[in-house]
Amino acid sequence: MRIWYKLPYSVRNYAHKKLHRVNSNRFLLFLTFFRHKMTAQSFKSSNRIFLRIGESRQFPNWVSTNYQVFTRNFLDATKPYGNEICAAIFADNVIEHLSLDRGTKMLTMAHYALVSGGKIRIATPDLKSIVRAYLGGEEKVLREFGEDLDGHNLNVRYPADLLRITFTGFGHEKGFIYDFKALRSVLEDVGFVEVKKFLPGESDETHLRNLETRMGKSDMWSQMAVEARKP
Repeated sequence: MRIWYKLPYSVRNYAHKKLHRVNSNRFLLFLTFFRHKMTAQSFKSSNRIFLRIGESRQFPNWVSTNYQVFTRNFLDATKPYGNEICAAIFADNVIEHLSLDRGTKMLTMAHYALVSGGKIRIATPDLKSIVRAYLGGEEKVLREFGEDLDGHNLNVRYPADLLRITFTGFGHEKGFIYDFKALRSVLEDVGFVEVKKFLPGESDETHLRNLETRMGKSDMWSQMAVEARKP
C-alpha cells in the first residue's frame, strides 16, 4: 500500500478509473448477479447481522457488502436480501449515488431486513449545509473543502465548486442529493421512526459511533449522519 501512494497521482488516477470501469460494468454485474443470492443465502445462517452497504473493506463485527464485480460479498441493496436478519445497517456515502426511486428501494429493503428496534445509519452529503457554505463564501470553508479533496484532483477554487462537486463529482449526477428534511420524509414514508441527524462519528448508540471513514475538516459540516429505527 505504501508503494501505491508513492506512485504519481496520474498513474494512480488512471488505474483507479480503469478498475472502477470494470467494477461497475453493467454486463459484468449482470453476469455476477447470482452472487447476490449467494450473499443473501449466507445471511440465513447468521444471527442479527451488523451490515455495511457499499463497502468492500472489512471491519470488526460488521459484514461488508458492495455492488461491485470485485468484492467479497456482492449485494444489490435495492433488492431483497433477508427478513428481520440485521441488528443494524450502515451505508456510508451510498444513497447519493442512487436515483430517488432506487434510494427509496434501498431504504425499503433495509427496513425489511432489520429486526424490530434495529437502526439504519446513513452518511451522505448535507445539501442544506453545503448551500449555506456556498452562500457564505468563506475562504476558510472553501480551503477545508479543497484540502479534503486534494487527492481527487477536483480543482476547488470558487464557492460555486462546492455545488459543482456535490452534484456532479464522484458520479453524483446519476443520483439524488438530500437535505435532512427530504431524507427524513423518505425514511418515514418507508416506515422508519425516530429519525435523527448527527455529525459524522456521533450517535446515541455506542455501536453506531465512529463508523464513517471520511472525517476531514469539511466533512464535519458538509456531511450528515442520519439514523432511524424500525418499530
